[in-house]
Amino acid sequence: MKRFLSMLLVACLALTMIFSVSGLAVAEDLPRLEKADDGSAAAKAAQDRIDSGKYPTVVIAFMTWAGRLQGTDRVAEKMSEITREKIGVNVELMPMDSASYSQNMNLMLASGEQVDLFNAVSVGFMPCYNKGYLYDLEEDDLLATYGQGIIDTFTSIELGGCRVGGTLYGIPVKKDDASGKFGISIPTKYLDEIGVDWQSMYANPEDEIIYTDFDFIEDTFAKLHEKYPDKVTFYTDPGSTVSQCLAMDYPSDMFGVLLDPTNSLELSDLFSSDMYYELCERFYRWNQNGWISPDAITETNATTTQVKAGSLCAYKTATKPGIRQQESNLCGTPVAIFQLGPDFKGSSAYNTMPWAMNQNTDDPIAAMQVLNLLYTDPDLATLICWGEEGKEWQESGDGHIKFAEGVDAQTSEFYNNVNWQMPNQFIARIWEGDSLDLWERMQNWNDNALTSKAMGFVFDNSDVSAEYTALTNVYNEYQRQLELGFLNPDEGIPKMEERLKSAGLEDYIAEKQAQLNAWAEANGIQ
Repeated sequence: MKRFLSMLLVACLALTMIFSVSGLAVAEDLPRLEKADDGSAAAKAAQDRIDSGKYPTVVIAFMTWAGRLQGTDRVAEKMSEITREKIGVNVELMPMDSASYSQNMNLMLASGEQVDLFNAVSVGFMPCYNKGYLYDLEEDDLLATYGQGIIDTFTSIELGGCRVGGTLYGIPVKKDDASGKFGISIPTKYLDEIGVDWQSMYANPEDEIIYTDFDFIEDTFAKLHEKYPDKVTFYTDPGSTVSQCLAMDYPSDMFGVLLDPTNSLELSDLFSSDMYYELCERFYRWNQNGWISPDAITETNATTTQVKAGSLCAYKTATKPGIRQQESNLCGTPVAIFQLGPDFKGSSAYNTMPWAMNQNTDDPIAAMQVLNLLYTDPDLATLICWGEEGKEWQESGDGHIKFAEGVDAQTSEFYNNVNWQMPNQFIARIWEGDSLDLWERMQNWNDNALTSKAMGFVFDNSDVSAEYTALTNVYNEYQRQLELGFLNPDEGIPKMEERLKSAGLEDYIAEKQAQLNAWAEANGIQ
């Protein structure tokens, strides 16, 4: 029956896609999903498990900057106390180091090793789709029956960002959907020691971000390099250099981008653009100045880990409300945040790091009910974000939480440094130093950022998957060299561009443009 229904869904999807191209289909911004029933089916599934006393285990995988945290099993057991009581399920947490997360997840998903829920960051939402790793979250009314809280958390546009060909394969993270472009974090102690009066640079006393220009940043880097010759002046994670520095939109991948995303739906070749050249040329100059470590290409430690170790002065970060406190916590020292670009929200905002279900999960109902609780239960959200009360954190007395007695960022056994990757940090407790209205301000920031006209569009590259693989291989060969400043862009970009075109770049962009045009027509977007 399930195979028959799947075939029927495929047939219906094919008809839907035909109607969409002809302009007869309902727009991608579908009405909010309706719940399949009054919740009785979900309650019965939970009660049946509780009555049986046989609690299945749902394995939850995500990446961290520091690998597996010492208190992982203890926090998982505290979470299981909640999930056993509410839905009759145990949870197992499987955090992995960022340097190996993508490789490990691909091996686990391909081999059939148990992992039920996982965050697709760095693994890639579309690569997971193309490899058949993703479960259809609406199959047999799975989401509508067992994910009622998720439906209430997101708009149809937000969920639509995780649809491929109309099928829902992921759930967005409740986070900062917009991104402050070209943010740079510098510990205030270093700024003080080189005589930078950073405190006077805030437009308002309550501001978290200092808006400045490259002249100031480059002058500051020169002073830092002179004052601390034994430290790396600046480091950027090459995996996010383009996405965090440039206010352009890359629908699903870098091969075909919107260089003027608030005004035009015309896709361009990023790598032949002035925007990309200027970025690479800037980092090349910075590298020539000695501001970037000669070992940057092989560096595996997170930027905040390097700062905490005392080996790094400044690093690139995406900015948002609460960013100063977040980065100060991660670095173990107060930092100032500078921003050189605008606040921008691109079409991939909702599928950059969605939560997905493994196609081979043994119990999709239990997995969906756990995922639903992660989006709706404040105690569960606080545990996965901040750890256990009394062990990692304690009440501060004014509505915030802070480190537990005798604990700090270095000694905490579960100091989660990727809360932005957790399903719904908006319902977790607020850390001391952030305003208690942080999440209201974050939502307002999301709503008011510059937004791409392609918001919600997802490119299905299955018909050009061979080209995607070839293009990715070429880009990966040049990316770190160019975007960390080790290769002169006057020489490197033309060579990369020639090979990208030979790998099918123009055909790939043409297919993406055709799908974008059809999506825009169906949604009435000019």
